[in-house]
Amino acid sequence: MQEAHYLLAIINSQTLYEAATPLMSKGQFGARDLHKHLWKLPIPEYDPANPQHAAISEAGQAAAQEAGQAAAQEVARQLARLRQERGAKLTVTIARRELRKWLRGSEEGAAVEGVVGRLLGAR
Repeated sequence: MQEAHYLLAIINSQTLYEAATPLMSKGQFGARDLHKHLWKLPIPEYDPANPQHAAISEAGQAAAQEAGQAAAQEVARQLARLRQERGAKLTVTIARRELRKWLRGSEEGAAVEGVVGRLLGAR
């Protein structure tokens, strides 16, 4: 589970997305095919004895718990607001983007970005 939290924290981070963007093909709506390029980045194999890897795993687990505990309530609020603002023009893409923005703005999300940034040399 620790390795899973490590990988999910890295894969879902904005830091990884920004590092992989130059490698991705560009489509009508911007960079795409992240899944084809993320493994070209220097992501080390998980080592539970490495304090940096452990910190990423812990931050990922905390973010997952935060998302799990607060997500239902916050997502309901976000969706209600988005439906009111956008009506029938609300898309899955917009909803996903807004939820990611909310998580990145949380304490847990910021912790993930910080430790992943140090791992990938972005921060």
